[in-house]
Amino acid sequence: MENKKKILLLPHRYQAVGWVFAGVALLGMIATAFFNLELMQLLRYQIYGVLLLFLGLFLVGFSQEKAEDEFTIHIRTSSALASLLIICALKILLGLLFGVLRMTEVIGEEDNDFVKDLIDLDFGSVFILYLILYKLRLRRYNRKAGHEE
Repeated sequence: MENKKKILLLPHRYQAVGWVFAGVALLGMIATAFFNLELMQLLRYQIYGVLLLFLGLFLVGFSQEKAEDEFTIHIRTSSALASLLIICALKILLGLLFGVLRMTEVIGEEDNDFVKDLIDLDFGSVFILYLILYKLRLRRYNRKAGHEE
C-alpha cells in the first residue's frame, strides 16, 4: 500500500476562474481612478477590487496544475517557505534600519507614514510573492522538462 501524502487543492479549472477574477479586479481598480466618484464610493470600489483580486489569486495559488505530481508539490512548498523567509527578513531588516536611523529625523514627518507602510509587510505580500516564485519555478521546471503549460 502506497503512503502518499495528499494536499488539499482545488480542481484545475478554478485556476482559470482565478485569473479572470484577478484580471477583472485589476481592470476595475484602474478604471475607477478615471471616473469622477465620491471618496467613499471610490474606497468601496477599491475594497471590492482588492477582495476580488485576492479571491482570484487564492484560486490561482491553490488550484491543481494539469499534471500535479510530487515535484509540483515540492515547488509549492519551497516557494511558500522562500516567500515567508524573504518577507520576514525584509520586515526585520527594514524595522532595524528605520528604527536605528529614527527616520522622522532623516526623512521628515510627512514621509513617515510611507516608511511605516513599507515596514508593515503583511500576509498579502507573502501570498503574492509565493505566487510569483511558484509560477516562475514551475515555468522553469516545465521548460527544462520540455513540457508546455
